Amino acid sequence: MPRAILCACLCLFLAAAAPPPAASGAAAAVGGRWNIVFVMPQGAYETPVEFAVGEGGSVTATILGPLGTFRITDTKGVAKGNALRLTANTSWGRLKLQAVVEGDRLKGRYAPAGLASLFFKGELRGLRDRTHAPRPALETFDAAWSLIEGGFHAPDYGGIDMKGLRQRYRPLAAAARGEGELVSLMRRMLGEFRTSHLDFFATPSITPQLHSGIKQAAPPAPHGISWKQAAPSVGFLSIQSFEDGPGVVARIDQAFAALGGNESLIVDLRGNGGGTLAAAMRLADHILPRPMPVGYFASRQGLIERNLTSIDQLDRSALSTFAGYSSEEFGRAIAEKGALMLTSGGRAPRLYSGKVVILIDEYCFSASEALAGVVKETKAATLIGRKTPGLMLGANMIPIEGGWTLVLPVLDFRTPRGVKVEGRGVEPDIKVKYRDGRDADLAAALSFLRAKS
Repeated sequence: MPRAILCACLCLFLAAAAPPPAASGAAAAVGGRWNIVFVMPQGAYETPVEFAVGEGGSVTATILGPLGTFRITDTKGVAKGNALRLTANTSWGRLKLQAVVEGDRLKGRYAPAGLASLFFKGELRGLRDRTHAPRPALETFDAAWSLIEGGFHAPDYGGIDMKGLRQRYRPLAAAARGEGELVSLMRRMLGEFRTSHLDFFATPSITPQLHSGIKQAAPPAPHGISWKQAAPSVGFLSIQSFEDGPGVVARIDQAFAALGGNESLIVDLRGNGGGTLAAAMRLADHILPRPMPVGYFASRQGLIERNLTSIDQLDRSALSTFAGYSSEEFGRAIAEKGALMLTSGGRAPRLYSGKVVILIDEYCFSASEALAGVVKETKAATLIGRKTPGLMLGANMIPIEGGWTLVLPVLDFRTPRGVKVEGRGVEPDIKVKYRDGRDADLAAALSFLRAKS
């Protein structure tokens, strides 16, 4: 399981629930905002959490940090004296937590209760956050609303009645009794847009005291890019994320040079959470045989200036093109033009003579899905694995005063032929069922390449 997904899973057993009435006595010791660290074999994951203790020591907890894609059905907890116990039913099984509160510190363990193969047991640490000063919830709501209203990629907001939505949720924000309730409210409101890349959370931070003594995971490969021999005459290239910068371009060129003596190539994009342009554009240079369109973006302002309500109304043949690797340069170009067609391919030496396979799965997000969509249309490689989730928009992470972040989708995307990936995903050419403990995708890729050789 990709580390980013696992981190989200491990933190999300604390459900986003409205705080109950405050408790008195020793049980209330856990109440308030905490920074919680989950210690895992890969390292550590930190997130802010708000605990609220009700009558009889009942506990609810709200994750204030990013949620990822994990889902919770319900949670139950109790605090007795300085002991805290929580249990949550999630879409991937039940999780349990036990901890002891000692003043402003919390320590304990978390463990799965079923579907154990999907999770790791581990230590958790917590430190009460006494430095954070919450801002009025209504100020935060209004700031986020203004950003959404002015920057959401679709001029028609995807059919949302914005006036009605604001009328329903603004009074609720004004009445929010804590940051946990505000986060839950905002997430419920944003969920009505039914789009990816739209989120609201407390800006993550690192609390040094909580990380002291934690064994660090082995450092990842530079830029998340590594390679090896998968079999005789078959190279294997893994790209865990699409980062930006000239170092990424050089790293991909280095990988292809090292694998250049192979007849065929397997590119592993499983678990790739997307990112920025450099890696995706340079990878396309090596895979696509010649320069060609690889997809187009449009901003809200670009559509409004053309008197359009949807990217599907654009004349893609008339779009200006962009072939660079820098996201910063792309940002300036899209701000000026409002809509751009990306072009890539054929700008790198073709060092292998056989087939190319790209491995995809349900944890490929954003830019990795866009690349998969282009490969699907051009037939430049064979996609093997499982369908991607359909979370492909261009987004900005925008800070909001008070320690919050709004993730806002500001660019819509289509493949060169105008196919929508958002909400639909990309189907593999060869479907493979996931098998625990065995890399069935790689086995299928090698079998395919042997048959074609």
